[in-house]
Amino acid sequence: MEGFTYLWLIWEFENGTPGGTAADIANDVQTENKRGTTEKWFPTVRPPRLGGTKRRGVFATRSPFRPNPIGLTCVKLERIELTENGPIIHVLGADLRDGTPIFDIKPYIPFADCHPDAQGGFIDETPWQELTVHCPAKLLQAIPEEKREGLLEVLGQDPRRAGSKHEPERTYHLAYAGFDIAFTVDNTNLYVQRIEPAIS
Repeated sequence: MEGFTYLWLIWEFENGTPGGTAADIANDVQTENKRGTTEKWFPTVRPPRLGGTKRRGVFATRSPFRPNPIGLTCVKLERIELTENGPIIHVLGADLRDGTPIFDIKPYIPFADCHPDAQGGFIDETPWQELTVHCPAKLLQAIPEEKREGLLEVLGQDPRRAGSKHEPERTYHLAYAGFDIAFTVDNTNLYVQRIEPAIS
């Protein structure tokens, strides 16, 4: 496995229906033992890329609310640590919660998995506006150093629900790495207001 740069993780959505506050979501308080992925899915969904106003078939989207609880993630292999209890695989870029069951691990094979001529459907037709993130260094220090870059990338991708993006006075919340990130958005600028430990 050490000879591969990327891996595919095939895993199970155990918490498909977050609900609650950002703190609840960050701590899995109201999501424990809920299998909402398979129970609350619809044939069509509103992709954020389309502003939350247009519907597409669920199989033409990456929506987590699907008729099965299977997730697929491509991660970068950082290193493999050999321990007395077995190997520990360290990866970067995982979008899974702690404790997520992983069904299988497969190597990313460039000639088979990369298709330069692939079309992206409605994604290609819809321009994506990234946000400029403004976060005071003092606030960012609350986040572990190895997680800061990931936080800024997530914020830059505009994590707001599509239907709530027209509320300029609103303070939004993002659950990230056990923290509640409070922020506001003004046009294409995102301003981090507070970073606090998520309290259940």
